[in-house]
Parts: sequence; structure tokens; C-alpha cells
Amino acid sequence: MNADIMSNEKINVQSIPVIPINFEEYDSKNIDVWDTYIPISDEKQRAVKAINNAKFPYLIESEKGQGKTLLIHTICKENNIALIEEPVGSGTKKYDLIGSKEINRNGVIFNLGLLPRAIEIANHFGHACLYCDEGNAQDHEIQKWWNSICDGRKAIVANGKKYKLNPDCKLAIVWTINPINYAGVNSMTEDLRSRFIGSIWSYPSNKDLEKVVNWDFIPEESVKIPLLTFVEDIHALRMKGNVEYALSIRDIAQFCEYFRDMDGNDKALENTVSEVVLVKYSDPAERELVKIRANDTFGINI
Repeated sequence: MNADIMSNEKINVQSIPVIPINFEEYDSKNIDVWDTYIPISDEKQRAVKAINNAKFPYLIESEKGQGKTLLIHTICKENNIALIEEPVGSGTKKYDLIGSKEINRNGVIFNLGLLPRAIEIANHFGHACLYCDEGNAQDHEIQKWWNSICDGRKAIVANGKKYKLNPDCKLAIVWTINPINYAGVNSMTEDLRSRFIGSIWSYPSNKDLEKVVNWDFIPEESVKIPLLTFVEDIHALRMKGNVEYALSIRDIAQFCEYFRDMDGNDKALENTVSEVVLVKYSDPAERELVKIRANDTFGINI
């Protein structure tokens, strides 16, 4: 399929009535921010600049559980920017992005897909952010439908009409993706990735974890220090290909929260490792390897 498929498509279809957009749904006042985002470095500042300028689509590539979605919600909430987000993945089809005809008691109507709807929302509010989490899970042929909204055209054809961003309006497009070595992850097509700027976040260091995880009431010698060592060891196993799952910031925050909830139980550490860490490993051989490493590192017997 031609990379510029949208610009070559002829607009020769008679438009049919379009289902009205509920703009209230995308208003920044309705954005849910469920936690406080704690920056590790200057990643928030750079993302704020990209979203406020909205000149180029912005890509964030990182391991799971590092707060990418929370960051985008926080930025849009703090800067009063309308937010459009919908799940995408291997099941995403052209009609999800462009739209489709539907039949109701009043006849045939057109339900706008994600891309033309985002343009209409940006034109309505003056500034909007289209957030696509794990965008590279989409098939390559589907990714190509993003090309014309991600370059200077800032337009998409749907229902026989060209939906184009108004000159005085802004539509920031943000994709967050996991590394290509994740299961079920495609690469981004070369033509689409060339349209993006962005940043690649490194796996968090112990110094980063010290900063962003709540360590209150976590014993230093018996839990915190061994946990940080354990996290490093599991990541090393992941890099060697011995396990598929490395522990994320989210996992470590779960570990600490679960341990605190055990409230001094004699088997608090054993139970926390079993129910927060080992449950993440579906492969029995990997689970056994991680269990052995946990026993050695924490001095426990699971």
C-alpha cells in the first residue's frame, strides 16, 4: 500500500449524515489523573514542550509500567488540553481509524473513526492531544492510515470529505510504545516513524527507583536493598533472554504497597514475592528461575 494512500484517495463519495461528537467527553476538566507523576529527569518538560507546540508527532518508547499514560493525562490536565484516547492493537481496523456506516431507525449514518474525530475535537477546542498507547501493536498496513494526519497535511479523508486541522488550531499526536523485543509488538513502519520526534526512556536505575517509589515503612536492610539488587538481577536475566519479564516501576510500587499491607505478618516477605513477583511469570521454568533468585537474594524459602 502506498505510504501516502490518504493523499491519493479521491474524494468522490457523497457524504452521509455524521453522528454528532460529544465534545464534553474530551474536555480537559474530565481527564482522570489517578496518581502523582514524579519525573525521573526532564522527560516531563520535554513532553510538555512537544504537546504544547504540537508541530510534530511525539514518540515515547520505554519499558512497561514507567508511567507513560499517567504522564500524558497529567500534562493535558495541567495545561487544559482536550484528550482523545482509544485502545489500539492488532485488532484495529481501517474503520476504527477512519469510520464506518451504520444503520439506525433514521437511515444510514456515519460514525467517525478516531482520526477524523480527533481533528474535529482539536478544531472545536483549539488544542487537543490524540494519545495512542502501544501504537506499534497495530498491523503495518493499519499504521499507514496515520501518515497524513502525522505530517504537514494534518488531514484525513472520511465519508467522502477531507477533515483538516484549522490553521489556528493544534493537534498534538503522542504515541507510546514498548520495545520491539516485547511479545506481540510490531515495529513502526519506516515511513510513519520518520514523521515522529521523541525520546527513548532507559530502564530505571536504582537511583531512579529511590526517587519515584514510596519506600515508607519498608525495612532498609532486609527488604529495600535486596529488592533493588533483585530488580537489577532480573533485568539482567531479561537482557540475556533467560526470562521475558523484567520488573517495572509499577511492579516495585506494588511490591512495597503489598508488603506494607501485610503489616508485620511472619511470612510477609515470602507472600509478597509469591503474589507480586512470581505471579508475573506464566512459564514454569522462568518462574522457578526467578524463585531461586528471590530465595538467594532475600534469604527466604518459598
